[in-house]
Amino acid sequence: MASISDLPQELVGQIVSELQDDEPNLRTCALISPAFVPWARQYLFSYIRLTSANLYAFRTLVEQSPDVAAYVRHLDIPMNAYFKPLSPIIPSATLVQLPNITHLSAHSDPFDFRHLSPSKKLSLADATCRLTTVEIFIDRLWPLPFWASLLNGCPALATLEVRADPTGWGTWTAADLALSMPAAPVPSTLRLHTLRVAGDCKILVPLGAWLVPQGALAALHTLVLDVTYLTDDYDAPDARPALVLAAAPSLRELTLQLDPPMPLDPIEAGSGPFRLASFPRLRALKLCGYDATIDKSLAWLAVFLLPFAPSSSSYSPRDIYSAFEELSFDHNMRRGDLLAVPAATWRAIEGGLLGDDVEGDAHPHHQPHPHLRTVAFTGYQKLVAMECSRMQDSGADESLEHFSRTVRERLPGLVRRGVLAVGRQGMECAE
Repeated sequence: MASISDLPQELVGQIVSELQDDEPNLRTCALISPAFVPWARQYLFSYIRLTSANLYAFRTLVEQSPDVAAYVRHLDIPMNAYFKPLSPIIPSATLVQLPNITHLSAHSDPFDFRHLSPSKKLSLADATCRLTTVEIFIDRLWPLPFWASLLNGCPALATLEVRADPTGWGTWTAADLALSMPAAPVPSTLRLHTLRVAGDCKILVPLGAWLVPQGALAALHTLVLDVTYLTDDYDAPDARPALVLAAAPSLRELTLQLDPPMPLDPIEAGSGPFRLASFPRLRALKLCGYDATIDKSLAWLAVFLLPFAPSSSSYSPRDIYSAFEELSFDHNMRRGDLLAVPAATWRAIEGGLLGDDVEGDAHPHHQPHPHLRTVAFTGYQKLVAMECSRMQDSGADESLEHFSRTVRERLPGLVRRGVLAVGRQGMECAE
């Protein structure tokens, strides 16, 4: 009589994959036959989210069952429901006992950084050198230098995500930001491929002081700066340009929050103005701004699309290669907001995207972005959910059609090219 152990491993894997979200039955499978054990463990232990309820049990499991600990790939050490870190702090030895971990999500101080002995710091550094993805929830700034020192020794680290939410919004001061970031080793081995930053814009100051000097952004492919500004932040030096310019030569995807618009002639960056042509490999640009002013954002875009000023008589826009494919403009927009945008701004945007092809010439002399395939205006009426809920479906559709027609009338060249898309994303109208 054939046993379960005789089943092909591919079939066993398929059976277990059908149960991956059913933990009780996964455990039952592991009890039925040893053939199911490695597959069940893969789904049960590859992602571990620690809570005050399971912390002690997990530590015991790791210490007593090294073969199980080897299945952990992603360890999540979150804040609790009251935005306080777990207590007790995770011992650094726990991370050391996870030989195959590659993804760490954590709050500001998961390892009690200030009280780590030199030997524990070394063992923690050895454990983190295998990480490829790190997500940090920053509610306090002082642990950031400890994270920087730890991650400077992670040559495999490709993705860094930072969410900055102070316990008291707007309470971080200039003194808090005056952190002494650790020097990177020489030569530096940290080369990120993806950097995502969200939350309080002040976090960009210490991040820039850490990452830019050591060239950690020199090979960056994806940069997301979805940071929020308070009233007092508008007058402070903008920290975004330094990060964006450091990544410009290699960047493929860029997301910017345009409330307020980022300076395009940053004195602090020390490299003069930058335009779309500053990003030779950029394929996708997403401009978001929940509360951003539409006319200011579109004026910013028009300037960003301008070619460089000629530096010599031999300069030609045709000398600049462009890989640009997608532009997404995701704002809270109403038709009335677009009607207030000057016609010159719309013409400048089309000219920057299409060049000589604006008038639909059969044989345009120059197309600055020959690979352009999508220009999307989304986010229509995000902030009027209550208004939408009172509208009939037909009325909502008609309103969206008016909005779409307004955009198309102002960008006829993009319509002819077949690349313009207009719609509504995010907060949809209630039925």
